[in-house]
Amino acid sequence: MNKKRKLATAIAIFLFMIVALEVVYIFSELYSENEVPTDPVITDAVKFKEEYESLNGTKNANDRTIRSITIDEDNPFIYATEDDIVKMIDNKETFVVYFGFTACPWCRSILESLITSAKENNITKIYYVNVLDIRDKYELNDKNKAIRTVEGTEGYYALLDRLGSVLDDYSPLTYKTSKNKTKEVKIGEKRIYAPNIVTVKNGEAVSMETAIVDSLVDPYMELTNEMTCEMKEIFKCLFDTLNDDVEVCEIDAQKC
Repeated sequence: MNKKRKLATAIAIFLFMIVALEVVYIFSELYSENEVPTDPVITDAVKFKEEYESLNGTKNANDRTIRSITIDEDNPFIYATEDDIVKMIDNKETFVVYFGFTACPWCRSILESLITSAKENNITKIYYVNVLDIRDKYELNDKNKAIRTVEGTEGYYALLDRLGSVLDDYSPLTYKTSKNKTKEVKIGEKRIYAPNIVTVKNGEAVSMETAIVDSLVDPYMELTNEMTCEMKEIFKCLFDTLNDDVEVCEIDAQKC
């Protein structure tokens, strides 16, 4: 009698486990069907593309139509902060960095040529630093002296120190005298403009280019084939400065 009870109990437990497993399976299937899929990981390249293309054809504060550009999803841009770049320089790394910002009309004029030239020259990484809110600003006071009205970030000043050999000077501020003559007031500081594309080799700033060609007198004007060709040649020359056997690169003007 005891043996029969034990057998019955074992069978009951076995059947209960089978039913329990079936219930768990059914609920797991229902959950998976109703589960909200997570967003795919957005790479820096896709983020860069979406950020810049989002302004295509829109109006800026001056009621100018922002240039429409097309950026490949496999573009070479990697987001970085000014502090990231300082660390890379101090670590003696070799790289290319693009300083700009989304709405910058000059940046949008050269970007497609920069991307094309990078692909043609096997440059797979270009670090991108948005400079819009990291730089300082100077203005003239009532005595026509230049005073700093906006402080730059600590990382920005560190970049000026490390990249100063290839950067342009902060453009002089101007004012009119009582005799209607224009006077310049020099700032005495380097400046990271937009766009500035800089090559760094083993922690040393090698070269900087804007690729804004002489014929591009207005950042909103239509780009000609000759302009884009010349821009690509400028960038090729810039990238070549990363090679150990290239000290000075000359642009092949005949090519365009």
